[in-house]
Amino acid sequence: MKPLRLSLIAGLLTLLTACTTATDFSQLGDSATTDDRRLLVTFDDRTINRKLPGNALTGYRIRGQYSNSGWSERIARELADRHHIQFIAQWPVTALGVSCVVYDVPKQLQLQQVMTELKKDSQVSLVQQMHSYQTLGNIPPARPYSDPYLHLQSGLQSLGIADLHRITTGRGVRIALIDTGVDLNHPDLQGQIKYSENMAPAPIDNNLADIHGTAVAGILSAHADNGIGIVGIAPDAEIFALRACWPDKPGSLAARCNSFTLALALNQAIRLDSHIVNLSLSGPEDPLLRQLIEKAMATGIIVIAAVPAKDQVGGFPANISGVIAVGQGDEDNHSEIIAPGKDILTTVPHQAYDFMTGSSFATPHVTGMVALLLQLHPDWHAADVERQLRSDSNPLTAQLNNSPTVITK
Repeated sequence: MKPLRLSLIAGLLTLLTACTTATDFSQLGDSATTDDRRLLVTFDDRTINRKLPGNALTGYRIRGQYSNSGWSERIARELADRHHIQFIAQWPVTALGVSCVVYDVPKQLQLQQVMTELKKDSQVSLVQQMHSYQTLGNIPPARPYSDPYLHLQSGLQSLGIADLHRITTGRGVRIALIDTGVDLNHPDLQGQIKYSENMAPAPIDNNLADIHGTAVAGILSAHADNGIGIVGIAPDAEIFALRACWPDKPGSLAARCNSFTLALALNQAIRLDSHIVNLSLSGPEDPLLRQLIEKAMATGIIVIAAVPAKDQVGGFPANISGVIAVGQGDEDNHSEIIAPGKDILTTVPHQAYDFMTGSSFATPHVTGMVALLLQLHPDWHAADVERQLRSDSNPLTAQLNNSPTVITK
């Protein structure tokens, strides 16, 4: 009986290995050519009914925690065979009840013709091209906290955050930071990231401590009163660092994401019951991402997104109705909320700090302020929050200072 049992186990291991290696995540980064022939295809997945594991890891999770069913994998393979396209990756988008598959269209086939045929396929619910998104920033040439760089934090000073921290620090508010990776070992961020997961291609050295995500995380949640560095806008908020973007090149601030990685991160933000989603990025209109963002807002999540500068392309997802759009003041969009975004001192990898400029860094100022409001008013929705932020009477300061709640630290 033992040889039979061992052969069964060996067979199961072979099958499991085959399933896990079928997805080629190395092809999910930037296209090797300017002609991106990757497609995102979704179909209704009747097998989706999974619960998120309860324990968060201290480091970044690897992919594969939420696997595809055998049924959905079979449908994905049948679509590939039927339409003569190459399977790259597949993931269950649980928030929408669909399986999302990335395919590559061979050069000998006409891309638009393949899309047309896929749209006619009765099993397919959505077909779109892979889109690319960019982070929006660049590195330019009250209370007596012990943090030595507090006086250099112009944004925090102008908003009177140190005084507001006597009343609220964002405690209990869950923020999904969808960005590049965060340096979890930075001394001003250690213990501040409640959950982290990587959905993007990893670098060769597997170092996920990227500049852009670390900088945004520092503005949001750097330790307060720890005797080093800076102070975050909402230092007691619970930050979910979802790495959906990657640097243009190693050590670069500029970074990019795509439709698939952002969809995975948005879906996870919904699964984690986030209160706020911070999107310091912009790009072209995207049907799948629009569905997920609208789904997030329908569940009560407040979505806050950066508006590109005049010389930057894009505008999505900040242009979605209901999303709180944020700029630093040099954008064409005059409907956004203006927040500090020039020469913002924040955390960067390797225990360092640097000044950042861009709407990418204005956005977490607003996200942090929203977290301060939600601690005091957990029943508020996006419309309530935006109404307060847009009031002419500096409502955030007035609202918080008039609250009888005081936090004991």
